[in-house]
Amino acid sequence: MSTNFNLDFAGDYHLPYINLISHTGEGVDSGHHGENISAMLIELNIFESVFSGSVTGSAVIVDTKNLIANLPIQGTERLSFLLSTKLIDQGNDTIIDCTEKSGKSMHVYAVTNKQQLENDTALTYTIHFASREFVRNLRTRVSESFEGRMDQMVNKIFTDPNYLDSQKTLFYQETRNQDKIVVPNLNPFVAIGMMCQRSLSNIEKSKGAGYLFYETTKGFNFRSWESLCVDGNGERREIKQHFRYVQGNLDPITNKMDKDNSSVGDAQRDRITENYKNVQEYRFTNNFHDVAANTTLGTYGHRVITHNIYNKSYKVDDY
Repeated sequence: MSTNFNLDFAGDYHLPYINLISHTGEGVDSGHHGENISAMLIELNIFESVFSGSVTGSAVIVDTKNLIANLPIQGTERLSFLLSTKLIDQGNDTIIDCTEKSGKSMHVYAVTNKQQLENDTALTYTIHFASREFVRNLRTRVSESFEGRMDQMVNKIFTDPNYLDSQKTLFYQETRNQDKIVVPNLNPFVAIGMMCQRSLSNIEKSKGAGYLFYETTKGFNFRSWESLCVDGNGERREIKQHFRYVQGNLDPITNKMDKDNSSVGDAQRDRITENYKNVQEYRFTNNFHDVAANTTLGTYGHRVITHNIYNKSYKVDDY
């Protein structure tokens, strides 16, 4: 992380402010609201996923002040920071505001990978953090019957002071179906997951089923799988980004620059752009194809009888 506002590599960022605040609201020094850890920070990661109900992240710290004992860091602290993409003409879309002032500070829930450095003057460890709703989900349960549209049920759980009690923005897509659901003492994310499975999209001529509930740095989303691929009229969305897996020792940009006689600055910018398209990791969930085993398991043809214990109904599906 450098101090200029030009991208030096893919993933480069500007972090003008980051404070670690104890559960009492203080830092190491009395009267100091939080401890500035920017000098100790060597890595900051933020993770978003359409399969995760909350934003999570991690921060790798090189502790030379024994902050872990003096604050102390126990996994109940808050992390307040302001993060942005390193662009001179940056707008609000590139800024991640997780400060106390905005009410969106992150909550620390774990401290892992503690290691003493060889010189015995510093300790390294990883702080794991997540949004406030992540903690609320762990501490609350939903025991209630709901009736109406699915998006209305999700809104109720999302804003209810007894459940997630979130003040963040929920971007939701209305569902075309209504139902009655009894939630038997489940965590809010699990309860919303039940509703996601039963939700039907309101997109014109939609044949899809199932919704997603996930958080980004801009807010929460409750939307159908289908809406990620098509717009409200059922028209295919434009592709935002192409990704590909490239071996780390290959640089396809070099040959391209030689042919085009581009400047070094253009080559560097193109190299950074290409690196943003790299897939860091992938895995095969099923790396074999066994017809005999699939036939035994009923992959090619079977009957499923689904029983709903809550509304005392069942359905039969033949595949």
